[in-house]
Amino acid sequence: MMPIPDYDQIQGAPKPQPRVIAIIPAYNEARFIAGVVLETKRYVSEVIVVDDGSTDRTAQLAQAAGATVIRQPRNMGKAEALNAGFRAARELNPDVVVCLDGDAQHDPADIPDVIAPVLEGGADVVIGSRFLDKRSDIPGWRIVGQHTLTFVTNLTSGIKTTDSQSGFRAFSPLALRALRFHTGGLGVESEMQFHIQRAGLKVAEAPINVSYLDGNKRNPVVQGLQILDSIVSLVARRRPLLFFSVPGLILAVAGLVMGVDVVLTMNKFGILKTGTAILSSIAIIGGLMLGVTGVLLHALAGFVERVRSEVDSAIATRLEALK
Repeated sequence: MMPIPDYDQIQGAPKPQPRVIAIIPAYNEARFIAGVVLETKRYVSEVIVVDDGSTDRTAQLAQAAGATVIRQPRNMGKAEALNAGFRAARELNPDVVVCLDGDAQHDPADIPDVIAPVLEGGADVVIGSRFLDKRSDIPGWRIVGQHTLTFVTNLTSGIKTTDSQSGFRAFSPLALRALRFHTGGLGVESEMQFHIQRAGLKVAEAPINVSYLDGNKRNPVVQGLQILDSIVSLVARRRPLLFFSVPGLILAVAGLVMGVDVVLTMNKFGILKTGTAILSSIAIIGGLMLGVTGVLLHALAGFVERVRSEVDSAIATRLEALK
């Protein structure tokens, strides 16, 4: 009896298609969501829309267009919407997950380019960049604001990208398991870079097209300040040495310089520069307090990370034993 050839060895046999899941967080996007879902379905296996407490018909229209809809009990923010979408996607064992916005800003036709590095094994996270081989007409104020936020995010996270705030992203199964988001407000994309760096995930970028059809739903200045506030909070938690100890060291050195000036002036002229002496004492004490705070928080963060790693390892070992 002749052996049955392997499926992949049969000449001309079609290769199995990758399972691609799209996640679309949406809040009051009734104007665009049906069109976004219908267009996205052309490039993926399944579309999951996370309705983040919308007060319009976003959920009904998304479902009518063929999406699986997850309804948040209230408006909980993009981070929680992505967490909900990731949880649902994990149950489907995808080869790749792609996230895009529900306001028609992103072109679903770019999905194949964005997911390609993941499917080829070259990346765990792919960021669709508006500024890599720029293809779209982007208002000047957006370019300045986005580049500023990207510079700050890159500097503090240790991951270099050209568009840190892009919501058009693809994720490997490894990234899908590793990433959980906690930031409230609009800073989830910046938070993601900190998690990517900590988890050691491979990052790539792909150029995308964007269209701004709905104007500005939020005041751009307020939005930018909210994201900066989120970045500062992330740096304080993730990099306490950078946030506390480095400024503390600078402050303490400045205090010492002022103190030396007070001593030299006293020795040479017999005059006590009282104000400078007080400022010097405050700077030295404040700098030392900031420095010690940074060191303690760094040690605490390391301890928490080790405990988390040991717990994850124990859970993984237990699950493996149960198989």
